[in-house]
Amino acid sequence: MLRRIGRGWGITKASWAVLKLHPKLLLLPILSGVAFLALFTAIAFSTFAGAKSDYVRHVLEHVELSQPLTFVILFAFYFVATLIVVFFNAALVFCALQCFAGKEPSLRAGLATAAGRLPQILAWTLVATTVGLILSAVQSMLKDKLGFLGSLLGGLFEVTWAVVTYFVVPVLVVEGVGPIEAFRRSSAILRKTWGEAAAGEGGLSAISFLFFLPVTVLIALIGMPGIDIRAAPAVFVAIIAIGAAYILALTVVFTALGTIFRTGAYIYATTGKAPSSMDAALLQSAFHDKS
Repeated sequence: MLRRIGRGWGITKASWAVLKLHPKLLLLPILSGVAFLALFTAIAFSTFAGAKSDYVRHVLEHVELSQPLTFVILFAFYFVATLIVVFFNAALVFCALQCFAGKEPSLRAGLATAAGRLPQILAWTLVATTVGLILSAVQSMLKDKLGFLGSLLGGLFEVTWAVVTYFVVPVLVVEGVGPIEAFRRSSAILRKTWGEAAAGEGGLSAISFLFFLPVTVLIALIGMPGIDIRAAPAVFVAIIAIGAAYILALTVVFTALGTIFRTGAYIYATTGKAPSSMDAALLQSAFHDKS
């Protein structure tokens, strides 16, 4: 565990060195979050408007929402949410590639590149959405039949899918192939280097957990029995606001750090050479060190 934390700290520092030189890269995860907010706002507004509409209420009262229609609605939402993530990750991958090439990253060029790869991104989003919903259904079924063991098995399937698709977005950006070929290329890269790329991601996750821990503990303390929020409501509101801002900031930063590291790992895995701003031994540990 200590070794994973040490490796995660090294990964965080190496990725942070890139982000520190080019802080504008943080705008891409922020834009992704804004797009998510717009999606949720549109859904909430549509729901509210529908609830106020006599016609919609009449339809809902007389037409039962069928299971297939429910699945279609869920699929559409999941598809758009996944598309947002993949699109802005693709833009960030391109900008990270520019950084590693010694160039000044251009957010406009990153977004333009992602837009140019939109057919591939849409196709991959369709695959990822379908597989994601299937895995969720399998996990739910296994949990119902096997309890905790079923949840564990379902989680293992999801982790396996996340690992074998680890390099899909960089492949889409750099090679411009379709979703099936991108999946094959990602799997091939992992097999070639022996792909415990999750080791690097896991190390980064361990560090992010340590940063998230203080605010998690604080929220738990506030929710403890005997704590009277009414005694000092302004203080509690301020604590919650600061905690929420802290969580959002950490989410943006670690999203960017994870994508930067993944891009550097892709360069190392496909060329055998580490980017100048990253330690080759550190990258190699993300593939070979299973400890």
